[in-house]
Amino acid sequence: MADIVTEIDTIGDLIKPVASFTTYYKQILPSVYVKNTFAVRWQGDNPNSDLTAVMYETERPYQVLYFGSSEIDCLQKAEKIQAELRRHIKVKLRGLDDYITLGPVAFSSPYKTDTDGVYAMVGILTVRDIVGRPQPTWPKMQSIDATINENGGGN
Repeated sequence: MADIVTEIDTIGDLIKPVASFTTYYKQILPSVYVKNTFAVRWQGDNPNSDLTAVMYETERPYQVLYFGSSEIDCLQKAEKIQAELRRHIKVKLRGLDDYITLGPVAFSSPYKTDTDGVYAMVGILTVRDIVGRPQPTWPKMQSIDATINENGGGN
């Protein structure tokens, strides 16, 4: 199971090439918003869903925020971010051999922030991860012996 910071880093890695932003925030937001920045924030876990006796699925919603110079700027960036995230279903986690599944991403309409000349859009991206439950391990067989009698009988 991936940790939240690794999932945030992985989402950021997907968005960086298409968003061409100047600043990227993980989990925190600045006290004064700056144009051409984005942030990814964890929004909590949804209840786990049992898939089988040995596996369960986690579902985590993440906020994807973009701060731009106008409503049009926000719309254009949100469209690029959505298109990139929708290109992927399974994404390899940064630095791990595990994968997450990207669900839908939906953005709010742009709005003016408290900072002069800065607008924002908030998107929600759902990320799913299938996790294996710990299973008991048994010692491996070291050898197998067989005894064969000449008369074909025996126990």
